[in-house]
Amino acid sequence: MPSAPGHITVPATESTTRAGEWGVFLDNGEHLRVSGVPRRNGQTVTWRIDGHGSPLSGGMRAAWSGIVAVDPASEGRTHVDHAVPTRGGNVPTWYFGSAPGAEHPRWAVHIFGLGSTRAGALRSVDIASDEGIPSVVPAYRNTLEGPTVGGGRHHLGATEVDDVADVLEALSVTGEERFVLFGWSMGAQIALQLADSATWGSRIDRLVLDSPVLDWRSVLEANVARANLPPRLARLAIPWLEGRRRAQAVGLSSPVDLDRLNWVRHAELITQPVLIHHGSRDDSVPLTDSRTFVERAPRARLVSSDGGHTTGWNTGPAAYITSTARFLRASYA
Repeated sequence: MPSAPGHITVPATESTTRAGEWGVFLDNGEHLRVSGVPRRNGQTVTWRIDGHGSPLSGGMRAAWSGIVAVDPASEGRTHVDHAVPTRGGNVPTWYFGSAPGAEHPRWAVHIFGLGSTRAGALRSVDIASDEGIPSVVPAYRNTLEGPTVGGGRHHLGATEVDDVADVLEALSVTGEERFVLFGWSMGAQIALQLADSATWGSRIDRLVLDSPVLDWRSVLEANVARANLPPRLARLAIPWLEGRRRAQAVGLSSPVDLDRLNWVRHAELITQPVLIHHGSRDDSVPLTDSRTFVERAPRARLVSSDGGHTTGWNTGPAAYITSTARFLRASYA
């Protein structure tokens, strides 16, 4: 239905009725940012649009999103967009607070998740910037912004980690740099592999993980359940990921070792300080995996919220920012 100037009216759902800060993608290509508390009108809700005064016509399709800014320029952030050479090809990378090739003792590297873009990680960039830590947000292979490798299929973080490792190498001017890794959803898989690696583990200062994928088997089961499909479908999918011939048949260049990527089982290998944000309404990645990981990892803690998948920031930005900033400031021996 048509909306008043500066407002948008959408169907009432569990997501659209939640107070907070959100993004809305319209089918005409426009992106809006809304915030505050919506006004309920029966089966619809009306939101105030931040910085938008012209009326919107009715009938457009809208996608509700946790992405509140589509790029740095949309919020006036100063940045440099630079292509970093990696094993997967040149990956576009945003630099904040510094320029490519500059020397800094500590960098924040923000790794977005499956199906998202670099814009999804912008929510954590401001937190690092406020703590005086320059940031980079790289793309990686077989994502919307990254280079295409092989059949263009993602490998659940198992091969994508090589591209982010090469970004760390590009940031290593002196060889003494330390890194704070922010991993969103599947981005956590990449961050944890780097933290456990012989090459980079000693230089990973700490990790901030949001709705982290810690065990792909349980994630498959959760998503099958969300789709109201038979549980056996999750089990049937696994051979097509782990078997070499079957993996090649579905377009994977190599099979994926799900046991190696099971960080619930291997939590004790992650010795760096870890902060996990995870929402109780996450129906894509089980919160129970994060709870078990925190019980087993030597220096991990969990901040739970009532958010959904990667939307803890959106439903409570002030608390999210405060807890993360405190973690970044903390001194760890």
